[in-house]
Amino acid sequence: MPIPTLMQPVNQPNTALFCTILALGTFFIAHYLRQFRNSKFLGRSARRMLGDFGVPIAIIVMVCLDYVVPGTYTEKLRVPEGLSPSNPEVRGWIIPPSGLLQPIPVWITFVSVVPALLVYILLFMETHISELIIDKKERKLKKGSGFHLDIVLICLLNVGCGLIGAPFICAATVRSVTHVSAVTVMSRTHAPGEKPHIIEVKEQRVSSLLVSILVGASMLMSPLLRLVPMSVLFGVFLYMGISSINGIQFFERCRLFFMPVKHHPQAAYVRRVQTLKMHLYTGIQLLCLVILWVVKSSEISLAFPFFLILMVPLRAQLRFLFTPLELRAVSMLKTLDTSCNNFVMLMKHYLHFYISLMMRIPANNLSLCFDRLAYVTNS
Repeated sequence: MPIPTLMQPVNQPNTALFCTILALGTFFIAHYLRQFRNSKFLGRSARRMLGDFGVPIAIIVMVCLDYVVPGTYTEKLRVPEGLSPSNPEVRGWIIPPSGLLQPIPVWITFVSVVPALLVYILLFMETHISELIIDKKERKLKKGSGFHLDIVLICLLNVGCGLIGAPFICAATVRSVTHVSAVTVMSRTHAPGEKPHIIEVKEQRVSSLLVSILVGASMLMSPLLRLVPMSVLFGVFLYMGISSINGIQFFERCRLFFMPVKHHPQAAYVRRVQTLKMHLYTGIQLLCLVILWVVKSSEISLAFPFFLILMVPLRAQLRFLFTPLELRAVSMLKTLDTSCNNFVMLMKHYLHFYISLMMRIPANNLSLCFDRLAYVTNS
């Protein structure tokens, strides 16, 4: 909700500089604490704890810095009081299916199938990407997975969200992957220089239930959340975006445009694909990226999923330009543990943007669209 004009602060010359310091400070603290996890200082448990809680530590430090500098105005996170509808004066808890302010014509119900299908495409992709990454063979999961049941449950829950005017929900990919990583037991007896491997995953429902309860209990922390400057949140989003780029093959191939051939890494897409054809493939990806970005930023952004689906037949036609071996080489992800997880974080930003656009909710997340194409070309 925008701040009324009469309430907006004026003559704040230090606000821009201080907000930049808060955003960059949040990013660098979280970034270096993540790198500190692999350093040689302190013990293994201390390093792991600092690395896992780098983002909360960065937020707390920057909020304290903002608190000790009261003379400079910073926009804070706006959190409503208690649990209530977004606009209690206009609507209640239940949104009438026949229309809130005026009756909805019957024909609109049938026409709405088209945008509903586009939203379903995103929900379907987001949910199954989460499940496929979590249910990898390397994790050695013992309990079965419910791919179809999850879609049914999410659709039923979204029906309830529509009745109360709440945003659509989907699989919490980043949180789910983080949760699985937290309950994963890694080996400690591997040889020097070898990467630790997964021994088992503690499959249970208690930890995820407690996480959901704590997320709901955050409503009781409204006074504390109002102390968080928006610039600190932007620093968190910057950290998520920058950390997600690492390990994505598309960006690594973009770097090769400006690198002599003799300095190219010994990767599969370099050894198995001619340099010219590799650059051609990257250029096609880059062109499709620009098209998706233009669509997302224009008035036809509601059709973004349709343009996304068009990438599938485009990918199929590339077999006339590249051999199957070359396509497999340029479509391979570096590692499932890094590239896939990082890619999903970017996919999450897209889904939040599109659903917030459909529900007319301001999207404060970073709009990162490059890996929409990366997923299609890897499918």
